[in-house]
Amino acid sequence: MNPNRSHLGESVLGSRFAGNKNSLNAIRLLLASAVILSHSWWLGGYGPEPSPGSVKLGSWAVLGFFGISGYLITRSRTRASSAGSYCLARFLRIFPGLAACVTAVAFVVAPVTAASTGRHYSLSGAAVYFVTNLSAGTPFIAVGGIPGSLEGLPDPRLWNGPLWTLFWEIACYILIGIVFRLFRPDLVRLALLTLFSVASAAAVAVDAGWIAAPVRNDWPLIPVLSFLAGALIYLFQDVIPANPTTLVLAAGLVVLVSSFGFASSLVHLPLSLFLILGSLYLPLFGVGSRYDVSFGIYIYGWPAQQFLAALGLHSVVPPLVFAAASLLLVAPVAWLSCRYVEKPAQLWHRAQGVRRTVRELA
Repeated sequence: MNPNRSHLGESVLGSRFAGNKNSLNAIRLLLASAVILSHSWWLGGYGPEPSPGSVKLGSWAVLGFFGISGYLITRSRTRASSAGSYCLARFLRIFPGLAACVTAVAFVVAPVTAASTGRHYSLSGAAVYFVTNLSAGTPFIAVGGIPGSLEGLPDPRLWNGPLWTLFWEIACYILIGIVFRLFRPDLVRLALLTLFSVASAAAVAVDAGWIAAPVRNDWPLIPVLSFLAGALIYLFQDVIPANPTTLVLAAGLVVLVSSFGFASSLVHLPLSLFLILGSLYLPLFGVGSRYDVSFGIYIYGWPAQQFLAALGLHSVVPPLVFAAASLLLVAPVAWLSCRYVEKPAQLWHRAQGVRRTVRELA
C-alpha cells in the first residue's frame, strides 16, 4: 500500500507529512520577510501599510506564523518523551535567540545608533529594556524603548515591536502542554476543538459588532485562534485530504471570509490549512533545512529598520526599497543567530535526548 494513502485509498495530510518533505521553513521565511515589508510603512513614516481583506499585511503574516506553529508545536508535544522534555524544547527554541537579540539591541544597536546619529543613549534605560524584555514582551512588564535613542523617528517609542507576539506564542505552548496534561489522548481533540469553537464565536461577535474587543489593536485572541487552528489540523491530519482540490478550497475560503469582513474571526482554519498543505506543493524543500533563519529575521527585523530610519534612509527611498535594504541588513544577523545561538541550543537538547535513551536501553 502507498504510505501516502489512508485505508480508503485517499492521500491524507498526515501521511504526506510523515516523509518530512515540505516547504514550511521556506514559507516561514516568506512570512518573516512579509512582516518586515509591512513594518516599512510604519517605521518609514510612509502612511498606512497595505491591508488586503481589511487586515494589515503584517497581521496576515503573524496569523500564518501562528497557524504553522500550532501544527508543529502540537506535533512536538505528541512526540515528546515527557512534559519536561517538551517544555525544555520550547524554552530552548525561543529564549536563547530572544536573549541574544535583546542583548544586542540594548548594548550594541542602540548605542551605535545613538552615537552615529547624535541621539541620546541611556545605559540605565538600556538595562531596564534588557531585563524587562527577557520576559518575551510580557504585557505591563516589557519596556518598549530606551529613552532618547529613537528621538525624531516615525516611531520613537519601540526598539522591537514584534516581541509582544512572543508572549502569546509562549502562552500557546503552555496551553498545549496543559491540555495534553489534563486530558486523555482521545479527548485532546475534543478539548481543543471546543476551545477553538468558543473563541471563534467570540471573535465573530466582535467582527459583527455585537460586542467590543477588549483591546482595540492587535487583539491577542486573533493569533491564538490561528495557533489553535494549526493544532487542530495536526490532530485531524489523518482525515484531511491532501490534494489540490483541498488546497484550492482552502484558498477560496480565505478569500471569501475576507471579502465579507470576517477575516479576523473565520480565516484561521482555511489560512492555516492553505499554508500547511501548500508547503507540500511548493518546491522549496531545501530552504531552511540546515539554517532556519525565519525566527532571526522576525526578531531582528524591526531593530534593523529602526537603525536604517535613524540614518535617514526612509526619507530618500520608497517603502519597497526601504524594506529590501532592511532585509539585506538583517539576513546575515539572522544567520549568525541561527548558526551560533539557536541551533546549538537545539542540538544540545537533542543530544540530551539521545543520552537519555541510551541510559534507558543500557
